[in-house]
Amino acid sequence: MRKRTTTLQIQKAIKSNYLHLIKAEIYNKSTRKTEEIANERFLDCFDYFCESGIFIDSVGWHYERDYKTGIYEVESGRVNGDSDVIITVYLRVNDGVSADEVEKTLSIKNEREE
Repeated sequence: MRKRTTTLQIQKAIKSNYLHLIKAEIYNKSTRKTEEIANERFLDCFDYFCESGIFIDSVGWHYERDYKTGIYEVESGRVNGDSDVIITVYLRVNDGVSADEVEKTLSIKNEREE
């Protein structure tokens, strides 16, 4: 089941070394083409996006953990009919970090209380 998260929570999970970027992709809904983004480029752009301050708490991100592989898939744009682009980020849990720590970091507080 996909859960909502925010830009700030994704950044915290990465900066706290809970999650490590495996790869990032951009899928264009109109052309049906997928382009892989270089990891360093994605992280630089994501940091810039976060530093703007305006978007730090923006929701629009959804995540799900693949229980077979342990990989987290974080997406933006899939459930937004007005968006022509889907950004998908694949993250793995770093050694020594529990899934509970990652879930606590990524979960929106109101959803954790439910």
